[in-house]
Amino acid sequence: MKFGKFVILLTMLHFQLFALDALSAIPEGQKKVLDNVIIKLQLPDNKKVRKIIFDKLQPFFIKEWSAHWTTNSTAANSKIKKSDTRFVDLMIYHNGRVTNINFIFFKKEKQLVINTKEYIEGKSDPVLQLYNKTKNNDAFELGNEANNYAYFNKKGYMEVNAYHIKTPCGMVIYESTEFKEID
Repeated sequence: MKFGKFVILLTMLHFQLFALDALSAIPEGQKKVLDNVIIKLQLPDNKKVRKIIFDKLQPFFIKEWSAHWTTNSTAANSKIKKSDTRFVDLMIYHNGRVTNINFIFFKKEKQLVINTKEYIEGKSDPVLQLYNKTKNNDAFELGNEANNYAYFNKKGYMEVNAYHIKTPCGMVIYESTEFKEID
């Protein structure tokens, strides 16, 4: 009978380990950023909210990343320091790109606006290839084009792809905005 209890205990432990989600195992540095975004926005600290924020941040926590942010309370004499509308302007850096994520929480409306901009620099030829691929993609429409830059809006979405080429360098900027309901 002792063996049966041991098997049951191992089985329960096995299911407990698999019940852990990504949020319970994130590294300390990532947790610090996640916690600060939630605190600074004055969001409810629950699993749903943590998942919304972490899912937005996680793709940019790439090897050797760093981050800094500006919030309502950054400026000591700010009139918006105690506003019900809260914001966090977060920058995440790593060797491959710079990402700017703006979180704006409208407390009364219980809605979180998330605007993400990814800046990727490189040589002009690959950027020109990406520009041509987007230009020939029916899912996008040209917003504006000039000698060194163009941007395209994704039809039916709040997404913009911008291309800046100044040989021998180029830059791609991916921008998107989304709204999340916060209970």
